[in-house]
Amino acid sequence: MSKMTDEEILFDRQEKYGPPELFFETFGKISRLLDRYAEASKQEKINESHLSAMKLVLLKVLRSTWNPTVDDNYCDARNYISIAEGCAKERANKIED
Repeated sequence: MSKMTDEEILFDRQEKYGPPELFFETFGKISRLLDRYAEASKQEKINESHLSAMKLVLLKVLRSTWNPTVDDNYCDARNYISIAEGCAKERANKIED
C-alpha cells in the first residue's frame, strides 16, 4: 500500500469536508459563538473540557453538512457528545464533593 502525498491528502480531505478556507472560517465563527454563548450562561467557571467536546460535535456537524455520506462523522459526533456528557457529569461530581 503506497502512502499518499500531502497534496493527495489535502485533495482527498477537500472532497470529503469541503474547501479548507470555507470550512475553517465557518468552524471558527461557530466556535466563537459557542464561547460567547457559554460566557453568557453565567456559569461560575466554564467547563473547558465540556465546551471543547461540544465544539468537536459541531465540527462533525459541519463535515456531515458538506458530505452526508461519510458515516464516520455520525459515529464521531455521537462519541463526542458522550464525552461532553461525561465531562459535565465529572465537573458536577467535583462541585458536589
